[in-house]
Amino acid sequence: MVKKLMIVVFLVAVGLAAYFLLGRNGGGEERKQLEMATEITSIKEVAEWEFLTVEMEECEDTVIPRMILSDDRFAKIYKGTARLGVNMKEAVADWVTTSHDTARIVLPAIRILDEDIIDDTQTRTFYESGKITPDIREFLYNKAKMDMRRRALSEENVASALANAKAQFTYMFHSLGFNVVLFD
Repeated sequence: MVKKLMIVVFLVAVGLAAYFLLGRNGGGEERKQLEMATEITSIKEVAEWEFLTVEMEECEDTVIPRMILSDDRFAKIYKGTARLGVNMKEAVADWVTTSHDTARIVLPAIRILDEDIIDDTQTRTFYESGKITPDIREFLYNKAKMDMRRRALSEENVASALANAKAQFTYMFHSLGFNVVLFD
């Protein structure tokens, strides 16, 4: 993700340099529009843009009665990270429209970028007694994953990621020379 961000920053810097050099050397409006289109295309080609990281842990447990005085018990703490952002491959064809000094942007919906939320290396068994089947382990793993997804995609988190996305895209498009950046 950092590598993609560095590539975008580099492309934006090259685009800005070209934009200002061509503008000062009389490169013409047509040439400026071509450079701008190239920069906008490179922004879309990065594909996944992360705007919020949510670290979580989820405790899942179960008790399975076996005999009168004996139960199988299992408790595990699952840790994970959800990365919220947009996938520009899901953007509509005309995701950016420009007019003079105004850019109008249509971003794809905020979503979890990587479905592998749970970090198995940080997940720990808290308590285990008796016989726990692989099916029960898988059920608890999937339950923890669903609970983490639900928590990561809360209204507050999605709103925060969207605000970060708008701020970052506004900054980029201001750098490209647009004074007004609007979002639909």
